[in-house]
Amino acid sequence: MLCQVLSKIPDSGYFFDKFYTVRQFCVKKPLRVPFIRSCGKMTDKFAQWHPRTAPRARLGEEMKQDRMMTLLGVLTAFCGILSLSVGNFIIGGIILLLAFGIFWTRGGGKFNDRSLYEKVVRTDLTIDEIYEKVKDMNTPLGKAWIAEHKGYEGDSIVFGPNIFRDCVVISRMKKDIDIKHITLTDNIIRKEEDEYRFENLVDPDAVEVTPRRYSIFASFKLASVILVRDLLKIIEELSSGGEPEIPAESGIYNFYYYNSTEGWLRNEEGDDVLEVSCSYDPFEAKVMDSDGDVMAEVVPRAFDAKKRVTDSAGYDLYADGEHFAGVKRTIEKNLDVFTITSEAGTFVIRSFPACRRANIAGNYTVELDGREVAVIGGSPGIVFDTVGKSQNDVILSYDDDYLVLYAVMEIFIMTLNKKFLK
Repeated sequence: MLCQVLSKIPDSGYFFDKFYTVRQFCVKKPLRVPFIRSCGKMTDKFAQWHPRTAPRARLGEEMKQDRMMTLLGVLTAFCGILSLSVGNFIIGGIILLLAFGIFWTRGGGKFNDRSLYEKVVRTDLTIDEIYEKVKDMNTPLGKAWIAEHKGYEGDSIVFGPNIFRDCVVISRMKKDIDIKHITLTDNIIRKEEDEYRFENLVDPDAVEVTPRRYSIFASFKLASVILVRDLLKIIEELSSGGEPEIPAESGIYNFYYYNSTEGWLRNEEGDDVLEVSCSYDPFEAKVMDSDGDVMAEVVPRAFDAKKRVTDSAGYDLYADGEHFAGVKRTIEKNLDVFTITSEAGTFVIRSFPACRRANIAGNYTVELDGREVAVIGGSPGIVFDTVGKSQNDVILSYDDDYLVLYAVMEIFIMTLNKKFLK
């Protein structure tokens, strides 16, 4: 099935078709490619694992850490200024540099700009009013239900938990509504009839971590922070008197992962979807079909004298051996942005703060003409007990028509980031 936009492009050619849909590709090169949607619960075979090293959210952790970092930065800067005022210029300068480093680490802007896992909205909206708006919205953590949360007064709205204990909780905090991702399910006070939601939760120390199990776990961490972001937008619009459109499904995705020790992009069921070939030196980032024919690749336009990629020259994206579009890399508000302007539309791949709870070094949203179509993320060098150090990538696809593009760009970005490991 071709995407609608292709019908508007005359003589698009097969390379366009291949780029937009694995389904079309599977007609030419048959593969077992079931597209499984994740609807708030995983099958029993995934209920055996939770990474023992994954950090867990605590009550108010993000806000407390942010306030402590701000206070530490202010006190350090104050000490630096005092040192300068009494003539200790060298010591004062060093202390001010340290203060700068603290604020740089904390990040700029407001709390909501800095915090990935927790957002705050100043509003008079009640929990009941918010619940009535979002109660029928299905998410990767299921639908909303009402419970209480230790540390907050009154009811809270809860999405989850999944078997990895991921929850997104909306609570009243004095004059604010607090939205955050947690994994400490003991903080949720529930009625007896809701105990079934907490059955079969995973023991963090029980099982071995493999690339596939880790990738499924990481996908839910990414899905949770996207849900926090989307709920923030809904509540902000409601608070300003607007009537946001509440989707029947929010963030429901098809899951794919790649580990460099395996060589294939695979789906939730573990089926091979696309073969991957990538390396930093010599630079290579491409995906292939089951016969080894290249479906898409990204090629740097220039290298320096040491054969390192020259970012400023840009990149070219090829599909089926033909030029598809240029890839431009820019920095906006200290975040990576890759822009692909093509006949089919403009793809913008924009980074957001690293999802450390999933041990992901780089994560990006993918938009086509302003519509979010995927979230991608990974690490160029993550260590597993089972396979050692390897590149590991995950894709949360909201529209599989563009899966080949997500795959080749994710592989390209993570391969590009390997220069920091040199």
